[in-house]
Order: sequence, then structure tokens, then C-alpha cells
Amino acid sequence: MGYRCFLHTLSFCLAAAFMGQACAVERTETVECELAEGGAFILQAKHDWAQPGDFSSRRTHRDDQQDFKVYYRARGTGNLVYTGANLEYLNLQQRRTLELLCSRLGSHQGQPGTGLSLRMPGEKRFWVPARTGKSDLDKEEQKRIDALLTQRGLRVMGKNGALAIRQGKLVQELPLYATDVPACAETNAQQCPVSAVLRMSSSDRGDTWQPASIEAAPYFFETGMALARQAGLAHPSARSLRNYRNRDESGATPLEQPCLKEECTE
Repeated sequence: MGYRCFLHTLSFCLAAAFMGQACAVERTETVECELAEGGAFILQAKHDWAQPGDFSSRRTHRDDQQDFKVYYRARGTGNLVYTGANLEYLNLQQRRTLELLCSRLGSHQGQPGTGLSLRMPGEKRFWVPARTGKSDLDKEEQKRIDALLTQRGLRVMGKNGALAIRQGKLVQELPLYATDVPACAETNAQQCPVSAVLRMSSSDRGDTWQPASIEAAPYFFETGMALARQAGLAHPSARSLRNYRNRDESGATPLEQPCLKEECTE
């Protein structure tokens, strides 16, 4: 997928343009989210990048946009392991978007996880529990939790969460924020401090969960600290920040050399 493929793609697009046809190539956008332990999560999202056949137009078209597939790369290796999790695609023009995506991933108790899956100690593959998150609970339990949150003036902090095995139990914590804190007024605010967590635990690997509770002493988060500064969360690498700085608004310039679907493989 290098220079030779790019030249082939360029010549194909030029030929298509002269024939008045649009040129579509497959692009992969990659975000690298680093962990303090040395590993990293690699996010990859594919889409079709089309150049109109009419040279008079500088606009390009993005079609068939896919979500980010989340892979994990252990420290000292180049192998990517699929985590079983996908993240909704977000436009990567702003640094805060990269930080938002990476903050949904992390490593707790030495276990890299996505909030929906985790790699348990001694294992290389990621395991996806049967059910995770507040939305997977039954309706009555969700109503009970919503009432507790309203009573305490708390809300779940975006799509962030930590999932890990602790003392033989599968534990999930969703960070909560106070609705009256100014720093939390903006949606997905990274400077919003964690006020408490919604904790759920399971003794059967997520098949059933004990009633959720609001806890002021989290296992995986530190109360009073902004989400962006929480230990264990992933952060965008310097390389990813450089790649997506000053990006063309239309996405016309690929950040990675594109390859035709029928010509190149990963």
C-alpha cells in the first residue's frame, strides 16, 4: 500500500476523469490511542473516496463510511488483535475528537479494555461479555437507576466506561458527573470532573448482573479529577495528532495513500 499503489491509483483516476467518470478508491483512516503501559489501541475506519469526473469541481465525495474497528497492539509487538468492539465514526478534523475517541478506551487492573470487551490476565484475545452497559439492563432496573441519578443530580458521562476483572468478579464502572458543574455543561466535555460512578458487578462473566449502585469511591476512576486526566485512559499519539492537524475540510487529501479495492490488500 505504498508509493507504487498510489501511482497506479493516480493514473487510474486521471484516465477515469478524461472519460468523464468518477474515480472511487478505498481509504482507511487510522487513529493510534496510546496507553501508559506501552500498548496501544488502533482505530481503523474505511470509506470510499470519490473524485468527480468533472475536473472543474474540487469537491470530493465520501461514501460508504464505516465505523471505527478497534484493535489492540501489545507493547513491543506489531500484531493487531481485534477487540470485538467498534466505535461510531467521528470526523477527525479537531484534536478534541481524537481525545474523545481515545478516552473511551483504557487499561484497568492491567487489563486493556474498550468498555465493551477486555483482555483478561494471561490471555491474548479479547473477550466480549454477554451484556454490558446500562442500556443492556432490563427496563425496571434502568428506571430504578434513572430515578437514583435524578435524585442525586448525576448523569452518565457520555460513552465512557471501565470494565475489568476484580477479585474474581467482572466489574463495570460508568463515570458520572454532577449536572450543576459548569465544566460539564458542554457535551462530551473532557475537562468535566468525575463525581461518582455507576457500578455493576457480575459473578458469571456478565450473564447476570447484581443491582447497580452509585459509588463515591470508584475502583477505576478518581473523583474530582477531569476525565481527560484519569489514569488508565488512552490518549491520541503524537503521530495521530500530526496526521490530522490542518486537515482539508472536504477530506480531499488522503492522509494515507489510497488503494483501489481490486488492486491492493492490507
